[in-house]
Amino acid sequence: MHFTGRTWRPPYESQSVILQATSGCTHNKCTFCSLHKNEKSRLSPMDEFEKDLAEIKNYQPNARRVFLTGANPFAMSYENLKLRALTVREYLIKCQSIAMFASIRDIKNKEVWQLNKLRAMGINGLSIGTESGDDATLSRANKGYTADDILEQCRKLDEASIEYYFVYMTGLAGKGNGQHDEFNKMIKW
Repeated sequence: MHFTGRTWRPPYESQSVILQATSGCTHNKCTFCSLHKNEKSRLSPMDEFEKDLAEIKNYQPNARRVFLTGANPFAMSYENLKLRALTVREYLIKCQSIAMFASIRDIKNKEVWQLNKLRAMGINGLSIGTESGDDATLSRANKGYTADDILEQCRKLDEASIEYYFVYMTGLAGKGNGQHDEFNKMIKW
């Protein structure tokens, strides 16, 4: 298997086969993150990707879910995601879904019709590190998008029926900034 840098996956993907599609992070500017700081962002070459799939097929031919690693494989172009999804399904014929990490920035460059096609090819289950929904915190963390961007891009995923999961960083807003008056008014304590 070809793995470079740190390889990790969310706990809820513990039963998924792990396959490297990218390494490093395309953004790599978040103020809090050191996960991929010393790792150059790159796309795994197709020959490596296929060799790894052949190895997985040899050991786990009945794999039903694949998790693509790298900081944000969904940053790949539609055409590249399509190629990777079809290749996974060629090697692992019982695979039902392909999941991966994504950023809100990665969804922006995809049209809803493309997301629909990717969903039909099995791409379903994006783990998105939004970290916060507060604009000031997103800016301080240098995420490269706003709360409105999160809503807009997730509406596209909803329209394409692609499941997604948010990763939040509790405490990222700093001491005493984790709750807002408007939030408190909505919650009946």
